[in-house]
Amino acid sequence: MKRFQLAPALLLIVCGSGDSQGPLVEPTAPTTAVPTGAGGSARCAAPLVRLSTGTDAACGGGGNEHRWPVGMPVAACHGWRAIDTTGREHDDSANNVRCNSDGSFSFTQFAGNLNCSGGGVTKTYRLNACEQDTPPTLYTKALDLTCCTSPNSAACTTGTPSVSVSGGTVFLDGSACSS
Repeated sequence: MKRFQLAPALLLIVCGSGDSQGPLVEPTAPTTAVPTGAGGSARCAAPLVRLSTGTDAACGGGGNEHRWPVGMPVAACHGWRAIDTTGREHDDSANNVRCNSDGSFSFTQFAGNLNCSGGGVTKTYRLNACEQDTPPTLYTKALDLTCCTSPNSAACTTGTPSVSVSGGTVFLDGSACSS
């Protein structure tokens, strides 16, 4: 497995540029995103799309994967926590996570918190298009948008959102998701 070192302030800040293209398209695959259980854990099963972020300007592989939930209410807050290569913990969150009518995927990201507060930045991704990210040493590519383009197909995977980084934890509305 190829490893690379990421800038301390980055670790899985899945970002991009651009505004949403077209209206929200709701996947019709079964979606459950309801907090359950003791201790604030959440059951977060949803149709998933996959993005990869890394330092390769051509998005040629070796990036960290983020499996994003789609089909949740616009105000639902999807958060994630990761540990960078220096051991620093980073929190990020997003709401307005959606599929667009042109087959792209968008969300509004909030840096530094798990509750979608503060000034957010809207990001949009298209399948296999490599986008320069924030910070500009990162690049993100949508790997699988099947749950946006074909939500009723057998290829649309439903599961618990995840991030493939050290110490990666996913949250829904501030509660950790259970797998």
